Amino acid sequence: MPTNTIAELFELSIALERAAESFYRGLGQLFAHEPEVVNFWQKYEREEAGHARFLEQLVTRVNEEKLRQAAPADLLTAARRLLQISPEELLANITNLEEAYQIALQTENAETNLIFEALIADFAVTSQAVTFLKRQLKDHAEGISRDFPPRFDTPAARIAVQADR
Repeated sequence: MPTNTIAELFELSIALERAAESFYRGLGQLFAHEPEVVNFWQKYEREEAGHARFLEQLVTRVNEEKLRQAAPADLLTAARRLLQISPEELLANITNLEEAYQIALQTENAETNLIFEALIADFAVTSQAVTFLKRQLKDHAEGISRDFPPRFDTPAARIAVQADR
């Protein structure tokens, strides 16, 4: 496959969504002793899987000529950089729920969502779809802080919950 193309950007973006899915699955395992937290992480795992499926379907609707065009260098660079750290590496350093929460916040506010949003803006079928998907993405990113189980809404409460190793 030629490099630096829209096709590669889609491939990298799908890999980023799958990595996030794996990360949230791992968080669920680390905090299996807290069912509320597991349910929260599983929701994010499902949403990331949905993002990957959406991109997989979207790329099939993009014509081959467009897929061979050069992708924005900044987005390719960001995607490659983000993929250099595996979900396993992130999970290995987590000792408590506060660390998990902070890494999840960073993950949701990283360039991954900017890349996803750029692909939506450029390749979604209708302007209504673009608006809807951007709103969903914003809601997804803000949900970490907004929807986290209330019992764990302070750093002290999250620090007290140790990861299972």
